[in-house]
Amino acid sequence: MPNEILVPLDGSRLADEAVAHAAEIARRIDGSLRLVRVLTPLSAFIPSSDSAISIPDPVIDEQIRSDTERWLEERARAVGALNDVPVSWEVRVGSPEVQLVLASQERRTRLVVCTTRGAGGTAMRLLGSVTDNVVRHANRPMLVMTPLAVKRDVHLKSVLILTDGSEASGAVAPHAEWLAAAFGARVDCMQLIHPPEKPSAAIRRYIKVTNPDVVALSTHGRGLTRLYTGSVADELMRTVDRPLLVFRPTEASWRNAAAPAANSSSAT
Repeated sequence: MPNEILVPLDGSRLADEAVAHAAEIARRIDGSLRLVRVLTPLSAFIPSSDSAISIPDPVIDEQIRSDTERWLEERARAVGALNDVPVSWEVRVGSPEVQLVLASQERRTRLVVCTTRGAGGTAMRLLGSVTDNVVRHANRPMLVMTPLAVKRDVHLKSVLILTDGSEASGAVAPHAEWLAAAFGARVDCMQLIHPPEKPSAAIRRYIKVTNPDVVALSTHGRGLTRLYTGSVADELMRTVDRPLLVFRPTEASWRNAAAPAANSSSAT
């Protein structure tokens, strides 16, 4: 389980595109994949009725689950054969946000790899989506990809860590480092000491110049670090066209340490 990569699927093509990225990571760390699909019973959407005919019919829910299990089993078999990695699968029932968080915690998932749109969200927007809620509550690192980011090469050459100088913002570093090490990729760091009027614009400019394959940052569950809160966080999530490695530390301080002399630095 420690080297298991969890991939949430919802039947959409976009969600499925995350599998290739997850499989390449699993292959490089001698790990495995866990494909998870969450079903919400029809009773959660349709009020109960006192009529003679029960709506929804529990038989329909059972048929949906049976069809989903068959589809997921076939998908797991195909992914394993194509990528030469062990693949397991699971169908869970309930709220997608809750069940995905529970699945990642129960299995001590090394990484959750997912896209930002599926049954619970709209393209290029995390706010209010299933993915956003999982990011806010999971205590496992997540590799999150927009429809543009998921099209990028699965082979990583560089990882950029964003920090505000606090212990908590640096908590994503170990996860970024092991991911980079799996690919022999370079690790760079960007720290904004005195945030400009539009920090997201400065970050995007830096990304454009350095061209990292993954951008890594911490979140405190209500938004990203203090530099990346509110509309800035939403803007980064919508406009950064590459995978974001996001981690929510639970036992680290967000108070800034002494600021270094430069606004940005890089290390290999």
